[in-house]
Amino acid sequence: MNTKKSHDGVFKTAFRNPKRAASLLKLAAQKNKSLARFLQVVDLKTMRAERTETNRQGLEGSADLAFTLKIKNSNDTAKLVVGLVLEHKSYPDNEVVSQLEHYFYELFRLSRPDCPMVAVIVYNGEIKWNPLKAKLYAKYPEYFHDIGYPFKIEMIDVGNEVGNIDFGKLNPYVALALVAMKYVFNAEKYKPLMDQAMKYFLDPQNKIDDNFIREIFLYLGEEMSSEYKEAIMDRPEIMAERKRKGFVSVADVLRAEGEAAGLAKGEAVGLAKGEAVGLAKGLAKLVQSAKNFLAMGLSLEQVSQGTGLSVEEIRKHCL
Repeated sequence: MNTKKSHDGVFKTAFRNPKRAASLLKLAAQKNKSLARFLQVVDLKTMRAERTETNRQGLEGSADLAFTLKIKNSNDTAKLVVGLVLEHKSYPDNEVVSQLEHYFYELFRLSRPDCPMVAVIVYNGEIKWNPLKAKLYAKYPEYFHDIGYPFKIEMIDVGNEVGNIDFGKLNPYVALALVAMKYVFNAEKYKPLMDQAMKYFLDPQNKIDDNFIREIFLYLGEEMSSEYKEAIMDRPEIMAERKRKGFVSVADVLRAEGEAAGLAKGEAVGLAKGEAVGLAKGLAKLVQSAKNFLAMGLSLEQVSQGTGLSVEEIRKHCL
């Protein structure tokens, strides 16, 4: 287990939006029958984010994500409401039920006495774990074994239950977060899925916030190979931002670095030796990026747009 990774941070960023959280629930419910029964009786379109901070008797804390949503087809004029807590775990934590009890009383019971809560544990750890299989009061006589929690608990195992990630249908934030959550603990197994993700996110039509991509990089850390990092850094959206800052493409960035390393005279006196060395190094980087793009199935025109190299240059150096 790597405790330095910001597992919870990525989870909260990806799923704090109610529509994205709903997408996760619907995807997991395809394999999780108990969760599917929950979705049958609630209206996901009514989901709204709620406060997550708690401060009970001076003990401060925070649930990962909390929502409320209405019961489907309710005849009650007040519209029956249920509380929903999504708690992410990247490692086995047998104290999680105690955490959920605290959130139940703090977030719902004290302010909404008649509001039931469903807690969903979203787990993506590297070893098998299911806290719901543990017997309550196992050391006590059987009479006490049917004493339950004052709320429902569901479990989503990202590695096992979230299988069909359709990049064409899922929200892009949801898709990328789920791929990363799978890949981070088993890069070899989920490399084909990461390859699909990179090809999808290189498409300029699939816009995603650069800050979220950087957060994914920090999350994946060393498990993210250099080919993926280069691919993301050459995404058309990022190059468009560079253009607004004065650079046409990543090629211009590398050439500018070469010029800075060479003579200040630059274009006025031609390429000096130092500048030529810098440009040669820049070209080598561009060629490697182009090869990565081609390996991902991009067309020559897309690779040209992404690197600044001409189609003829790509054919010459990469094919």
